[in-house]
Amino acid sequence: MTDPAEGWRKFMMEASASGSLTPAPLIEVVAPTPLSVGFSSPQFDPLEWLPPAAQEKLRALRLRSADSHAVIPTGFDVQSASAERVAAANALKRLVSHPQDGGFGLKPDNRQVVAAQRTLDKATDDFERIKQRSEAKTAAWQAASGALANVETWLKHGKPPGVQLLDYDGPEPTLAKGEASVIDAIENRRRRVRELRADLHRIASAPYPSSYAKQRMRAQIEALAMQGAPSISRLIELDGPIDFQTQSLRSEVLGADQRALAFAELPSALALICWLHKDALIVALDGEIASESDDKAALSAEARQKAEAEVQDDLLAVERDESWFVWSAQGSGLPVEHRSDCCSPLAILQVRMVTAARADLPPTSPEHAYNVIGGRR
Repeated sequence: MTDPAEGWRKFMMEASASGSLTPAPLIEVVAPTPLSVGFSSPQFDPLEWLPPAAQEKLRALRLRSADSHAVIPTGFDVQSASAERVAAANALKRLVSHPQDGGFGLKPDNRQVVAAQRTLDKATDDFERIKQRSEAKTAAWQAASGALANVETWLKHGKPPGVQLLDYDGPEPTLAKGEASVIDAIENRRRRVRELRADLHRIASAPYPSSYAKQRMRAQIEALAMQGAPSISRLIELDGPIDFQTQSLRSEVLGADQRALAFAELPSALALICWLHKDALIVALDGEIASESDDKAALSAEARQKAEAEVQDDLLAVERDESWFVWSAQGSGLPVEHRSDCCSPLAILQVRMVTAARADLPPTSPEHAYNVIGGRR
């Protein structure tokens, strides 16, 4: 295949030699590389992180969100209906207004007034209908897209690094006693979710044991007492002053047109008090802790972590069942959506996380081989 640039150069040289063209400097023509024109790397889709079954669920979430958004009346349709209502109201007003106000002063039983009123009633009804439809369809789209946004955000920013997502292989849930349909099952699971979240709030709000609080208090007072101990070395050795511990203070100075920061070094009064009256302060604080503590409802750090882990496990199991029933209901055409208020993406996608195995490193090439002997390469 002939290079276009070479063909053009040959033509120009022959034309110049024959005198048909005035010789001119040759311009080198470089054809652009096809891959350099409008080329950009494809955007990563978190769908690739999911196993096949979960991929289909994410596609279903995206399709459900897109379909629910497609049926929302456009803003142009709503504005047009509103404009028709306003125009009909203005036409009626002009018919019944007094001539001195620019109207015709027609009576309410006039045929034109009756027709104008009928037009206004229809325009008002059309506007209210499309407005209600827009609000209802928008709410349905928000409900359908909430779970999708939750899952997409978690896949892009919340998924822990170094883990692999696999299909959840637990047993399929069944209807419990008293549940007549999947709708009942969904509502019962969501009620249980609310109870478990209340348990998490109770655990987080539980006080710490008084023994733990007293231990923390003693450590804090001891640290302050050590910081506040004065130094008499310069007094004894150099006949200098006693060195009291200081603390750095920063304050903001406000002027008429500007602000500034001021810094100062002042004696640390709190640390000095802790050094001087450490024992008395500990006894007083022991009494305060004993008066305000509630050891019956208290949880230690270890008990708190254990209780939270148990509730979180139960919560994920209940949300897995809930999401399974939601998928089943949607497959039957029921108008049910996944919860978007912190429902676990693992439950919605029916996946589980496992620590990804580390890939084996490639063998060292002979040219770069080395031996480690006695700690030396």
